[in-house]
Amino acid sequence: MDGEDRALHVAADAARAVGALLRGARPEQKRASTKAHRNDPVTVFDRKAEDILVGTIRAQFPTDGILSEEGASWAGTSGYRWVIDPLDGTNNFLRGYSHFAVSIGILRGDEPRIACIYDPLRDELFTAQASKGAHLNGEPIVVSEHTGVDGALLGVGLSSRPERAERTLDTARGLLPRVRALRTGGCACLDLAYVACGRLDATWYASLALWDIAAGLLLVREAGGRISDLAGGPLADPQTGILASNGWLHDSLSAVVRTDDRREDQDG
Repeated sequence: MDGEDRALHVAADAARAVGALLRGARPEQKRASTKAHRNDPVTVFDRKAEDILVGTIRAQFPTDGILSEEGASWAGTSGYRWVIDPLDGTNNFLRGYSHFAVSIGILRGDEPRIACIYDPLRDELFTAQASKGAHLNGEPIVVSEHTGVDGALLGVGLSSRPERAERTLDTARGLLPRVRALRTGGCACLDLAYVACGRLDATWYASLALWDIAAGLLLVREAGGRISDLAGGPLADPQTGILASNGWLHDSLSAVVRTDDRREDQDG
């Protein structure tokens, strides 16, 4: 087992441990405070989940860097960095809406090398390694083969910031006559995983953070899909928006969702 194989194994075990914590959370335990704005909550379980992940990484890979949504950060010296979202879909988790996940992406420099996204309520573990394909619970996955926007099943991320959500809804309204359906799940990493396994043909978000996409980006690519900025160009900064698709309909969908919005604070 080489270093990256071992890292994937450790990441999967840690994600499952966090998943067990989240599954066991009772409604009265889900105390929340706010972060960037009133619709951006953080719970005691976000913090506990981060503690599990950071503790595992520091114990098993002490020279690796860490970047976590909840604030943990180490530069590291190995060249590898673990980019983690301990609980993606906090609003869903708080209300008992069963769509949230743990996301772990491992980068070497800026290059995604390992992806692990775990949905604890469905017991679905999405994994990928660079040049080794993408998997769901150990079985290979690939993107859908739908070739156009017409008749597509699309995911859409609605921002918790009202003005940004309104712009996204304006775009979505224009797509309604063409697509089969639009879905908004409220968990970015699972939307990306669903593109990777063919449940969605594409998804787009007006703004995300690195921890939202570090794992999903590699999953989509290794499953045969494509990920870019909203204009279809290289994804330099997820805060300016992302588009992930099966590749077949990428350019035609980009022509609809591209925007000239200026950079804003990302959604968590």
